[in-house]
Amino acid sequence: MFKPVRLFRITIQVPDRYMSDVLGILGDFRLLHLINISETRLGQLGYVAATRAELVARFEQLLKNASSLLKSLEVKGEIPAVEHAPRPEKDIFFLEQEINQIQSSTLPVLSKIEHTKRQLSQKKDLIKKMQLVSPADIDFTRLSSLYFTVYRFGTLPIENLDRLEESLSDIHHAIVKIQESRKQLVVAAFCLKEDSEVLDRALKSAFFNGLDLPQDLKGHVGQIIKDLKDELGPLETELEQLEREKEELAKKYGTRLLLVREKAYLGRILLKASAKFGKIDHTYLLTGWVPVDSYERLKERILKATKGLAVVDAVDPEEVREVRSGIIKIPILFNNPLLIRPFERLTTLYGTPSYQEIEPTVFLAISFVLLFGMMFGDVGHGLVLFLAGFYVFRRLYKYIDYGIILMECGVSSMLFGFLYGSIFGLEDLFPALWLHPMKDIGRFMFASAIIGVGMISLGFVLNLLNIIKRKEYNKILSASGLTGALLYWLLAGLAIRYYTIGPPGPLEKAVSEGVAALLLFIMFIERPIRLFLRQKRTHLSDASSKQKKPSLSVVILESLIETLDSVLRFLANTVSFVRVAAFALTHAALFLGVFSIADMVSHGSRSGIAYFLTLIIGNIVIIVLEAMVVSIQTIRLEYYEFFSKFFRGGGVPFKPIVETEKDLVSDKGA
Repeated sequence: MFKPVRLFRITIQVPDRYMSDVLGILGDFRLLHLINISETRLGQLGYVAATRAELVARFEQLLKNASSLLKSLEVKGEIPAVEHAPRPEKDIFFLEQEINQIQSSTLPVLSKIEHTKRQLSQKKDLIKKMQLVSPADIDFTRLSSLYFTVYRFGTLPIENLDRLEESLSDIHHAIVKIQESRKQLVVAAFCLKEDSEVLDRALKSAFFNGLDLPQDLKGHVGQIIKDLKDELGPLETELEQLEREKEELAKKYGTRLLLVREKAYLGRILLKASAKFGKIDHTYLLTGWVPVDSYERLKERILKATKGLAVVDAVDPEEVREVRSGIIKIPILFNNPLLIRPFERLTTLYGTPSYQEIEPTVFLAISFVLLFGMMFGDVGHGLVLFLAGFYVFRRLYKYIDYGIILMECGVSSMLFGFLYGSIFGLEDLFPALWLHPMKDIGRFMFASAIIGVGMISLGFVLNLLNIIKRKEYNKILSASGLTGALLYWLLAGLAIRYYTIGPPGPLEKAVSEGVAALLLFIMFIERPIRLFLRQKRTHLSDASSKQKKPSLSVVILESLIETLDSVLRFLANTVSFVRVAAFALTHAALFLGVFSIADMVSHGSRSGIAYFLTLIIGNIVIIVLEAMVVSIQTIRLEYYEFFSKFFRGGGVPFKPIVETEKDLVSDKGA
């Protein structure tokens, strides 16, 4: 918490004959953020390794075959853990042999199932078509013997029949109406063979939908339908038997197939990662970032696998020339406990913190849950949110982080519900442990403002710590630094004193005005002084420089505007937190509206199905609508009023050579 995991920059040199083993070790290890060799001096000199396209293609085909079999067999179950990542060059043969063996055992059954399903579908479709023409009691044996006449069976809209007759008026034809169904006519159209093209054009213009009956039909339509139905039974029995065989195959090979797919995916990832490696003669070179605590373990495994022929070096980030020059950024590996970790998503939506600043996720998590619960305080609604989050947590693995956030916000809402004495909008079932928002509006708004003062003050403190970490001491006296913080605390303290005790005395007022004036003067003058000193240093180091420098009057005017803007932002940022009380009041007001509507539909009896149905629907609307609105407002307060005080961002997220199991599932599902 509070800072990312400390990393080492490592460089590994491996003889090419051991590269497959080292790739497997990196796959087992996972916590390695590769640096593309092309971004380093070696890459600029052209020492970039080529990806083995043929081996990548074999792994992709293996992955495709395994995924296809899993889908066909409808394998269900948890993804097995891969204890050891594949050694691509060595394991490809065993994996291909494994998938070939499984295919030889399963494909015959799967092919029979597809063939049987196709037969059943075709026969059921033909039965439906024959039932459309069954009222005509047609003998297809006689029809098939017609030599000079062609016929078409199908349907067309009733209103198009006259147009069809008119279109065929110039040829010998016959339109036989068989039956009418859903504003459609089932018809048989006949004409001479030499006029078949005219018939087809006329039918098309009449939106005729042909039945496309097989040409080899024999016998009366009724007998054909009976024979087809008799054939369905054996086919369905055969399909049931084949499906049972498929279930047995899924049980037998399911886990093996899942394991093959995982290894094929890992092998493909590792091979594609090798495109970031460098190569000189018969030696591969790779570089990246690893957690400090894991370095020795990784080094030991690599040296053991290569019989001591590999070279593994580690360097502290501060000693890397590319890092000092800004060419390469140190990636950020978050280090938060389980309940805080889901909020990393919200942090990275705003930006990735740099390695030189405090990691703010823990502050975001605590304040987010606090503000959400304060605006959405209700025991019943909080319980609903908790149950919804629990369902997401247990059932929707891809969105597990959001499930945890929902559960935490639900617990916070329930706690504030007890403080407000509210359960599903009812405020008379148990006493409020703190206050009723609608009855103590002034007190509630003051509490919201105090929370705002606390969060903004925390933002100032974090910014001061970041300034010290980045060694940007010239910003300490700026409006966002110590001077601005002291002025804000002075003004906030005066406002709190005025509200709780009363106006300050003459001496307090004089001292406060003097200190405030001094702080404003420092905020106003520090920028012109910094610019003057920087220009003086530049002039001494490069007297011939002709770069145009801003005039002192412009700098003074800009500094004055920035100082006034900072003071106004202090006020606006604090007032923004009053919206916490406003949305809590809105939440309570919506309950009043729901209860009023329920009273109206029940004619004041407060009983009956209509009354309780209105309450249920109203509560559902409030939960969905308010949860969305409150979430948006909470994020807004976090980003614009809190993060803007100290969060610079611009960092690079840590990307392990192999992603976590959750990311693997998402990627393979896509």
